[in-house]
Amino acid sequence: MYILGLTTLGDSAASLIKDGELIAAAEEERFSRRKHHSGFPYKAIQYCLDYAGITLKDVEHVGHYWKPWVLRHKAMQALKAALVSRDMFKARADRGVAQVSESYLGMFKHPKRLREHFGESDFKFHFLEHHQTHAASAFFVSPFESAAIITWDGTGEDTTTLFSQGKGNKIEVLKRIKLPHSLGQFYSAVTNYIGFDMFAGDEWKVMGLAAHGTPKYYDFFSEKVLTKNDDGGFKFNIKVLDHHLAKHYQFPDEIIREVGKPRLPNEELTEHHWDIAASAQKVLEDTAIHLVKQIKEMTGEENLCMAGGVAFNSVMNGRIFHETPFKRFFVQPAAGDAGCSLGAAFYVWNQILNKPRKFVMNHSYWGPKFSNEQCQKALDAAGLQYETLPDEELLPKLAKMISEGAIIGWFQGRMEWGPRALGARSFVADPRRSDMLDILNHKVKLREWFRPLAPSMLEEYGTEVFGVEHHDPFMITVIEVADEYKPKIPAVVHVDGTARPQMVNKDVNPRYWNLINEFKKLTGVPMLLNTSFNIQEPVVCSPENAVNTFKNASFDALVLENNLVVRVK
Repeated sequence: MYILGLTTLGDSAASLIKDGELIAAAEEERFSRRKHHSGFPYKAIQYCLDYAGITLKDVEHVGHYWKPWVLRHKAMQALKAALVSRDMFKARADRGVAQVSESYLGMFKHPKRLREHFGESDFKFHFLEHHQTHAASAFFVSPFESAAIITWDGTGEDTTTLFSQGKGNKIEVLKRIKLPHSLGQFYSAVTNYIGFDMFAGDEWKVMGLAAHGTPKYYDFFSEKVLTKNDDGGFKFNIKVLDHHLAKHYQFPDEIIREVGKPRLPNEELTEHHWDIAASAQKVLEDTAIHLVKQIKEMTGEENLCMAGGVAFNSVMNGRIFHETPFKRFFVQPAAGDAGCSLGAAFYVWNQILNKPRKFVMNHSYWGPKFSNEQCQKALDAAGLQYETLPDEELLPKLAKMISEGAIIGWFQGRMEWGPRALGARSFVADPRRSDMLDILNHKVKLREWFRPLAPSMLEEYGTEVFGVEHHDPFMITVIEVADEYKPKIPAVVHVDGTARPQMVNKDVNPRYWNLINEFKKLTGVPMLLNTSFNIQEPVVCSPENAVNTFKNASFDALVLENNLVVRVK
């Protein structure tokens, strides 16, 4: 039985499962080349069907991550906003009208869209609740028989945070926190206060900048903006900081008086802005730990699953790992809305059809792959000179180049699922070089100086490098680096002595493991610097994407499977 899962607004995506096993999953942006693609994922669906070698008529169920008729609570919030200010009401009303007319009502046409574009089919279409698909995306593919589940983001239909408990093939909802109280909307509002753009996904920038600041405004944020409740919940005070006004870079007088005027998008970043980021980050972390401890009390579980955009906050995840009673936790690599397509498919299989669980996600490689011949065709079309080498020659040669300072565009196997590059579509470089962070950020990635870089490392050395036993194949946790290792790998150690590692398993990704191991043989360091293979664009998907990036950027060599291109200087 084939089941297709869909996400159709921002970060649109498709996932396909067969008899409870994931076959393929990809975000639409990788094919359209538009970041955070919003709209029906035609190309991602086509990829999933093609990879499985089927057509739509073979699909029996389609799960969709939203119930478009759940509008009452949002409408009531818009009316309540009118009591606060005209601008606040207008910001919500304008957004609401656009969403209802263009997005929500359009969802009812999705079954027809599928049949018109992909051919007739007798599938059953399921409209599912947003946060329950988040929960399904985390628990049903986790290694746990039972777990507490927290999903947290900007908002679904009306819920912003969902407490659930998973047992076997069922998820039970325990508690909801609804609009306007939202951790995601709090953080996105701060994102725009610092002059970034929430619509571009710039929340990452706030987290990176926070490490450089001091939480001088923590008391204000924790007492006036995002406050914890005695019942294990929280409140977001939209009178002081409002997500919908922040979209238009409008902010209430009270926060401007306390924190200072908001930064305009093109203004210089100063230490003052670092401190705002640090304050917001710390109050988010403390609130999250408050919620995690509450769900521990509610469930008594030893395992925790998380999903939703807030679950991408890897610094927060590190504190949850260190400071909460849970023994193990799991976050799948596409924890944001794209991952809801995965959750929608598994929700239908497990929760609705009552089928047993039999799949555990232990890697992220669910996207397209390309043969050596396809790669060579792209290189020939671009007029690039290359040599084709077997791994026993290629991998030692690459390790030596990296040890001598080269930055390599590394393209192999199936593309990653989720925003992290995890050794399939990556830039790799030497983590020992203290200048490599600046080189990659300024000369290659063309992005801000404070954006951190991460290590891909041999899983066997995790305890040695970090001093604790921790398995993270998806690069979603920031943890402290052992003191003896900090001076050895300055390019991937954050200013506060932490790093965000990917633990590479020899059986899961043997070729990438072997590349890292060749570097270790030369240097004694069991890791490579790894960052996503893209420059102001979605992560590369095809050989043609990789070639275009190579031709338009400044890095030293390109590897497409076993084909090596070295830039002539």
